Amino acid sequence: MKTLIVTGGSLDIEWAKDFIKTINAEYIIAADSGLKYIDELGLVPDMILGDYDSVEDGLLDKYRSIDIKTYPREKDYTDTHIAIINALKSGTSEIYILGATGTRMDHTFTNICNMKAAIDCDVSCFICDSHNKIYLVNDQMGEVSISKAGQYGDYVSIVPLSEEAVISLSGFKYLLDDYVLHQGLSICQSNEIKEDEAFIKIKKGLLIVFETKD
Repeated sequence: MKTLIVTGGSLDIEWAKDFIKTINAEYIIAADSGLKYIDELGLVPDMILGDYDSVEDGLLDKYRSIDIKTYPREKDYTDTHIAIINALKSGTSEIYILGATGTRMDHTFTNICNMKAAIDCDVSCFICDSHNKIYLVNDQMGEVSISKAGQYGDYVSIVPLSEEAVISLSGFKYLLDDYVLHQGLSICQSNEIKEDEAFIKIKKGLLIVFETKD
């Protein structure tokens, strides 16, 4: 089951209208002010959650027949994190998150880190916007591939989320073989796929992968 989470960061609605058609989500979660985007997109959520401090008056009333979960404003987890947890509880096999990036870089980075909850359960999770597709790769996965025809944009950047990672890259313009990638290094920024398919092999650690376009 594919799950779509829409949360309250920045979202290009026209782009999102086209994107959601490509994933055919079977379960939709509106996280707090992401409900505004859900409404603009004409979607019907299966679950709405949050503290609703940033939801316009009257909008929540429009969806009273939906499964609504209310959380206190002062809580340990963000609404997006709670949405990921609820998606996992629902038995999802794949998660796409829209509205998780924007001007608040603290929220964006935290949302990226929160995808670890999914990868720890062997569930694929992606944050997507009109310029980026972001996901995590760990050593339990061993190897992931990206096809040149299907890549999201022209560039692939890799950032270690663990203190260090041991990785090999093939099919890219810049290759690595059992390279020890430490936090703070930029050696894996803005790589390009040169073969029909590129491979990221990870022997140790946790990586953030960015497929990006200008």
